[in-house]
Amino acid sequence: MEVYQILMKKSQSRRSLNKINSLLLLIVLILLGSCSKKIAPIDDASNLSRVDLNLSEFNFDYMQIKSKIQFREATKNQNANALVRMKKDSIIWFNLTGALGVQGVRGILTKDSIKVINRVDKVYWKYTWNDLSKEFNFPVDYDLIEAMILGEMPKGEQKDEEIIKDKSRYVIHQTFGEILIDNFVNPELKVVEEVRINETTSSNSLTLFYKNFGVVNEQVFPYNSYLSLQHTNEFGEVETNLNIDHGKAEVSDKPLKFPFSIPEKYVSR
Repeated sequence: MEVYQILMKKSQSRRSLNKINSLLLLIVLILLGSCSKKIAPIDDASNLSRVDLNLSEFNFDYMQIKSKIQFREATKNQNANALVRMKKDSIIWFNLTGALGVQGVRGILTKDSIKVINRVDKVYWKYTWNDLSKEFNFPVDYDLIEAMILGEMPKGEQKDEEIIKDKSRYVIHQTFGEILIDNFVNPELKVVEEVRINETTSSNSLTLFYKNFGVVNEQVFPYNSYLSLQHTNEFGEVETNLNIDHGKAEVSDKPLKFPFSIPEKYVSR
């Protein structure tokens, strides 16, 4: 429980600061709780396994998060407040408020599809994960988004994955076809604090950073997430940046509501 006690003190201080500043925050986070066990430092990375690193899943049935988001891409700059609700391994629901362009935007993500409505402009979008991957010219699926929110690795354990030591961190290296993934583990907190995903057939890449770890339901949770996506489209190379500051995160064993419908008068985009 040593890690939990350290982070609990930091989390209590952060909550007080958040109340003073009235921060409300959102959607793509991380974690990897590991306060339940205490293990000795690992000096040699050879023959290591996930068990040796003591990484665990963030356990919950339902979760609600309030966040502030900053989106940056070329000439696009947008800020928003977000409310996110989740049912683990099943649903990610979000509602955005803020400046023109995001006001009234609501969406729901499932294993099969992404649906978004804009209640101000009365329009809607429907995507499959394959559609979204083509949009960014980079493979995206539900498991990746949920992993980004929960702080788990984007892909599950792989039989031939490799664990190496990189300075003060351990790296879990995975290969999935044309996709290379490096998950950087903080050996003190026993959490993933950086993920690098590269596509070998292009210059496309995705990097995730997780910071400001605190405690949610006695599990380690990052209160800041930063995403940088390098990809290409018809205009050339594009960099998309997303910064997320989380103000409040709660888990529950009681079902949450995920209100979503597309009115008949709304126009498809």
